[in-house]
Amino acid sequence: MNRLFLASFLGFLMIACGPTQVKPDGDGDGDTNNGNAAPGDTVPPTVKKEARELFELAAQAKKQNNQDKAIDHLKNAIESQSDLGAAYYNIGKIYEKQGDLEQAKEWYNKSSEKGKEFGAGYIGIAKMYLDQGKRSEAEGMIQKALKVEPLNEEAHLNLAEFARQRKDYPGAVKHIRTALKSNSQNVKAYEVLGRVYYDLGRPELSKLVCEAGLQIDKDYAPLNNILGLVYLKLDNVTKAIAAFEDAVKSNPKYVPSLSNLGALTFGYRDYESSYRYFGEVIKVEPKNIEAILSKAVSARALDRVDEAEKGYKEVINLEESNVGAHYNLGILYQEHKNQLEDAIKEYKLVLQYDQRNAELRKDVSQRIQSSQIQIQNQKELAEDLAREKARQEAEKKNPPPAEGEAQPNG
Repeated sequence: MNRLFLASFLGFLMIACGPTQVKPDGDGDGDTNNGNAAPGDTVPPTVKKEARELFELAAQAKKQNNQDKAIDHLKNAIESQSDLGAAYYNIGKIYEKQGDLEQAKEWYNKSSEKGKEFGAGYIGIAKMYLDQGKRSEAEGMIQKALKVEPLNEEAHLNLAEFARQRKDYPGAVKHIRTALKSNSQNVKAYEVLGRVYYDLGRPELSKLVCEAGLQIDKDYAPLNNILGLVYLKLDNVTKAIAAFEDAVKSNPKYVPSLSNLGALTFGYRDYESSYRYFGEVIKVEPKNIEAILSKAVSARALDRVDEAEKGYKEVINLEESNVGAHYNLGILYQEHKNQLEDAIKEYKLVLQYDQRNAELRKDVSQRIQSSQIQIQNQKELAEDLAREKARQEAEKKNPPPAEGEAQPNG
């Protein structure tokens, strides 16, 4: 396996232990039970009977995919009881799913402004900012949510994740502990804490945290994924694979574990499995560049050269400056298709796009030189063959005299 092939797979192991942003709305289905009930939840006694019934009607309309009717029921619930933060919130969620982000933001704002100690609306806006890459704005909205609802678990876990990314581990732990005080069964808190200990280089502690969280929810894929990474740190590949497989069993579309399994099976030369796992990643994320590249590498290992070439080119179409794709395409042209001029072109693009990796640049420069020598050798060989062919053709036209025959006089 060449060096860059390996690097592309190890990258998955690093990505997989990176941030999976905690979703501000909890389970991601648009409903929340922070402080007030949402459609489909058990409505607390503080909600008036009329509003309770309207919540249930809204839930039924959502199940029937009649979003306009669901909004009407929720608005009627608000008229019946104006401080129902969850009603405003779920209207916002419907608008967000429909792509009307301005309306979504407006209703999320209302949910936290009018709902009693209801911070989920501000967190909904924070999630929208995160989706747009506006990290500072998102963090500001989460802080605003905590002013309304100081013990909001999602807010604290998002802030813990931000702190972890900044390597502010004490700050991260502080927010996690606050979330656990509010709800000791919050499995996401165990996930973020497991990552903190993993980052700190304390795999045994991370393992204990993951195992404790899995006792709460044995099918929580992110915890099994972190546990797999921990086992890799502890040099127990068998248990690592089992943990990643458990994650995929509980969530067949969980990309980090699919990617890690793809990387590990490739490392053990099980190229068919590696090809399959990365294919599953692409089904979930069709534009996942690392997965497309790695599937192409697996295809090349299976001697599916044309498919590998197609995969590398697909990556380049998505990201023109992708060094890994250009490098691997160069190798494919040099070592498998004897398209040496094309190989040199790809290697030169590697040098153009990667100015820092001295080892890679040295390797690519040597490959360019080697390809140029191959081209020259092939050219000289072709010239030799052409001369030999010409000699043979000349002999056919003017065969030499047989032995003993008289030579013609000049």
